[in-house]
Amino acid sequence: MLNYPIYLFLLSSILYSSVLKSVIKNERKTFVIELSIDVFTESDLFPTSLLLGLPTEKLPQIKIDYKNETPIPFKSIQRADKGYKWINQQRLKNLETATLHVSPMAGLNSYYKNINIQIDFDDQAPNYKTPNKSETEILKNRIINWEIAKDWIKDDKRHNSRIDTPPSGRWFQFNLINDGVYSIPFSSLSPLIEDIAEISPTSLSIYMTNELGRARTQAFNQPMTENLIEVSILVTGEEDGVFDGTDEIIFYGHGSSGFGTSNDDLTWHQNLYFNSNTCWLLIPDDDQRIGKRIQLSQQPQSGTLIDYGISSFHLEQDLINLKASGTEWVSSPIIAGASQTVLFDIPNPKVGSNVSFDARFRGHSITETSSSYHEISLHYGNINGEQLGSTSSWSGSAARTISGETSNLNLNNGSNLFFIKNSSSDANSSPYLDYLEIHYGRELFFGSEYEFISPISGQDVRLSINGQKPGDVRIWNISDPKNIFNLEIDDAGFCNFSAPSEYLSRFVIFNLSDINTITNLELKTDQKFDVLRQTGLQYDYLIIGPEEFRDESIELIGLRSPAIYASLENIYTEFSAGNPDPMAIRSFIQWTQESWQYPQPNCALILGDAGYDYRNITGQSSIIVPTIQVQSSRTYATDDLLSAVYGNIPEIATGRFPARNGQEVSSFIEKVIAIENSPEYGPWRQKVTLVADDAARPEPNHGSISTGKSHTLNSEQLSLLVPSSVQTNKLYMMEYPEVSDASAYGVIKPDATDALINSLNSGTAIISYIGHGSPYQLAQEKLLDMNRGDINQINTGKKLPLWVVGTCSFGHFDDPLSESFAEELIREPMNAASMIISTTRPITVTGNERYTQDLFEAIFIDKSVSSSKVGILLQSIKDGTSEAQYFHLFGDPAMLLPMPKDTLISASISPDTLKTLEIGTYSGIQDIINGPGNGYVSLIDADEDITREYEILSETYSLSYALPGATLFRGQFSFSGSSINGQIRIPEDISYSTKPAKLLLYISDNQTEARAVISTIQLAGGEATEDIFGPQISFETINGTKLEVNDHLTENEQLIICLSDPLGINLTNETGHEIIITNLNSSDISTATDKFYYNQNSITTGKIIYPIDDDIIHLNVKAWDNANNPSEKEIKLFRSEENEFKIYNAFNFPNPFNNRTQFSFEVTKDFDLRLDVYTLGGRRIKSIEKFNLPAGFNIVNWNGLDAFGQKIANGVYIYRIKVTNGGTTVSYIGRCAKYQ
Repeated sequence: MLNYPIYLFLLSSILYSSVLKSVIKNERKTFVIELSIDVFTESDLFPTSLLLGLPTEKLPQIKIDYKNETPIPFKSIQRADKGYKWINQQRLKNLETATLHVSPMAGLNSYYKNINIQIDFDDQAPNYKTPNKSETEILKNRIINWEIAKDWIKDDKRHNSRIDTPPSGRWFQFNLINDGVYSIPFSSLSPLIEDIAEISPTSLSIYMTNELGRARTQAFNQPMTENLIEVSILVTGEEDGVFDGTDEIIFYGHGSSGFGTSNDDLTWHQNLYFNSNTCWLLIPDDDQRIGKRIQLSQQPQSGTLIDYGISSFHLEQDLINLKASGTEWVSSPIIAGASQTVLFDIPNPKVGSNVSFDARFRGHSITETSSSYHEISLHYGNINGEQLGSTSSWSGSAARTISGETSNLNLNNGSNLFFIKNSSSDANSSPYLDYLEIHYGRELFFGSEYEFISPISGQDVRLSINGQKPGDVRIWNISDPKNIFNLEIDDAGFCNFSAPSEYLSRFVIFNLSDINTITNLELKTDQKFDVLRQTGLQYDYLIIGPEEFRDESIELIGLRSPAIYASLENIYTEFSAGNPDPMAIRSFIQWTQESWQYPQPNCALILGDAGYDYRNITGQSSIIVPTIQVQSSRTYATDDLLSAVYGNIPEIATGRFPARNGQEVSSFIEKVIAIENSPEYGPWRQKVTLVADDAARPEPNHGSISTGKSHTLNSEQLSLLVPSSVQTNKLYMMEYPEVSDASAYGVIKPDATDALINSLNSGTAIISYIGHGSPYQLAQEKLLDMNRGDINQINTGKKLPLWVVGTCSFGHFDDPLSESFAEELIREPMNAASMIISTTRPITVTGNERYTQDLFEAIFIDKSVSSSKVGILLQSIKDGTSEAQYFHLFGDPAMLLPMPKDTLISASISPDTLKTLEIGTYSGIQDIINGPGNGYVSLIDADEDITREYEILSETYSLSYALPGATLFRGQFSFSGSSINGQIRIPEDISYSTKPAKLLLYISDNQTEARAVISTIQLAGGEATEDIFGPQISFETINGTKLEVNDHLTENEQLIICLSDPLGINLTNETGHEIIITNLNSSDISTATDKFYYNQNSITTGKIIYPIDDDIIHLNVKAWDNANNPSEKEIKLFRSEENEFKIYNAFNFPNPFNNRTQFSFEVTKDFDLRLDVYTLGGRRIKSIEKFNLPAGFNIVNWNGLDAFGQKIANGVYIYRIKVTNGGTTVSYIGRCAKYQ
């Protein structure tokens, strides 16, 4: 595992907001909204993002009224940018949309508390339709003016005007690496085609991608292009109707990278995704079909005479990705004081013609933490030779280009040396060469193959080609590589053509006898290009993954029906002609939206790991399904751009499971199926856990005091969004002590780690973290540390939470050398997480807070629990900004929140004021469950307002927040029908706050569930009690078998700790009154209060399920009752092998005995018993038989009489205990003595 730093949030000048939005008017012509802003943290000053539906593509008119200018209550780092701007405009699910950003800033030190925004729309357009379910699902909860905008769904979906169905026939695949003229001779085809003599050569065709082998554009809003484009070819000897002998197919083809013309520019296209171009040779079933052929060009009689063209060379060796991210690869470094030599073979340079050059460099420092000074110059001939262009001097990691043009450079005919010199005196300077490109005038000679462009345009041109004209020479006009024309060359070496002014004229000259031969032809049997590229398909859920994962996905396809497994191989074949271009995935998704039948897919699960090394340059690439690497000042990976068809906002919701193999896929889908079909219901689904980083670290060195506080304060804002009927557990690191440690920051907080692990293992529906982090760690104090093995401590079982991790790079899923925390969590089989939402790169504090809050607003829309799919919820916060693209969903986007969506009709409690040690009675009405069901009830004390002080650089600061009150009661009840009722008891340990407590109710029948809250409960002191006795403590197995000292538990059997008291058990977890379990083997002490639940319909007796794996279990348990009377009890137990049938701890007491004794023993399984007593001489005097006895501790009484009812004589006797289970019998032989 690589060591990553803990990423500290970046401070950003990009502004976002978190405000109250109130819609004042929502009409077809006018929309009015008011923003009400109360500033507590920096993020409250950021612009509000509003996604509007529009009737047309024209942006509406805006009128803004700013009100109530107010001082900012802290020193702000924000710019004083006032006003608004449109940041994104696109079609989304057939609705024209635009994203408006509105800033609240009035100046450097003030802001507007209220902003009134009026938006006036233009006239409506025709061709609207009613939104369908797919459109409504995506748009309803994210378009701010949806109630009106839903009438503006366009009915002019961009269906393809025609479907490009390739001809049927035999398809042969081959690959091209470089641009050039190629031949497929008869000798290459004949071994592959038995009936080649029967094939009409005029029917032969060659196809390539629409891009002819280059990478596809990543621009948005592109029309669907044809998958396969037929290119012009020459078939020699086809005139005789037979393809034989010396016949061959000759064509011009592109490799994956190369030069291309765009209007009047010649530019290099460096393919970042694949190394060769997949091409197709078709032998059609219909031999009457005529393939596309190279045509003879119409040539003028004369023209401007020229004897040279412009040829180009480009050197770009992609060897290293300096950031292990993005798409920029560079070659080799030029360290300070050193130089690098580049050799170009430049044939036939024309003396006096212009030479242009471009050299690009990427700044880099040997010590990456420093910002080194670089001084680069380009020279010709030798290191001190003629300098080309100016010296480029700069500092840091920015890129620089040296470019220019000269007519004074005397190039050699052949080898030419160029020198790149770094004259920097900074020893850390180590910039890298990206590429070097040369364009020069080339005299036209007959000879080997080469390409050139005409130096003049807009007129007729007469080329003069020097040398002896070969008999088989050809010159082709390749200006349009899809439609190539052959030009005639006269015997004197002249060739005329008309050079248009609109674009460059480009040519290739070659000899038919000297052409590269294709030998890698492969017949693709039953090749199809329309498995997915059809118009009649109807699926609303996609799985995109490699063919090798198809079988493992069958169950999930069935679960999500109508669903389809779209193999990556089919996507590449049908949407990029077989080239592994990531944009083929976007084109496929676009096809599903424009050409499939309703309902079109809204969710896509991406099944496979990703990376940044598309071409496996490092030899370590782990890419199974690619993501999109964004190259910018801050590079990042995002799946959003795979589904962002018409603009920056994705068209559908995506989630990724970063599978590395089929076994991981099987485990993941097993997890999803279990969650969907047999979830573990219970009160854990009614809990949200909020975790916040420490305010004292690592600020102020990495931000500000307010930044440090923001983690906790923004978690407080999240808590206000959670419905009161959902329990909020707050795990704020401010509450936990520091412990010295040898880590980079010198401290850890192990108690916080324990609390987090306990919260996960006991169950929580959502766990949210806001703070600093990295791909393998949360918080500098190592709240969670992957290298420490913390994942191994997580044991949630089927209580699988949704993680919302607002930190840096927790989901960095594209590094082939290490795995991120998010990846490892979601890969855990039936453990740890159902889904994870987190970032792939370091994010600003502001962006993190903004998007996390937006997500919680979507999850708990209008103080309820959303019933939307989690992928749709995440998609709803995407606003077109880059930081929104950092947030990824790891998991199935079609999964729902693991929380009850329904509520009880009503709930109440009596009396209104509950007093300590007294009983309250609750009741409720529900209409969710028709038959019998089970419920859970929790009484939570009033929140406690906390202010903590801390020091930074000898200055004292404070931070205030609220912590949940203690749990006073935690019980279970049963019900049948619409009414529920039960009792609770109040402990003495209450807060005596004037604020109310609340009672949470959760009901389920293991098929449906609902929740409720009674939030106005007043607590008060009651009468004292004379009870001085603590709880009764006992131990048993999961089946209810009582356990005593030295008894046995089978392997993996759980230990149940039972607590009972007439006044109930103290569950407040107050210091000194916790349920404490001490492992006497290890001296470890743990608090088990949160694990206790009262038995169903009981307020006196309950249990703790205590997981322990020790072979010898030696525990001490201490508990308190509600009157604060303590008890404790010790027990020692032993483990036995699972399925073992054995007798343990057999003895009789008293021994010797007078007139009666007891035989006690422990048996590991249910059994039939025969107990025989013998004299020392072997005569049996007594037999006792019992049947169907339970496993565990048993007692058999003997009155000391023999089989005839007579007293036995004094002396020693032998007894045998024989137990039988099925066909297995075991015995124990012991001695007892009679003495009188």
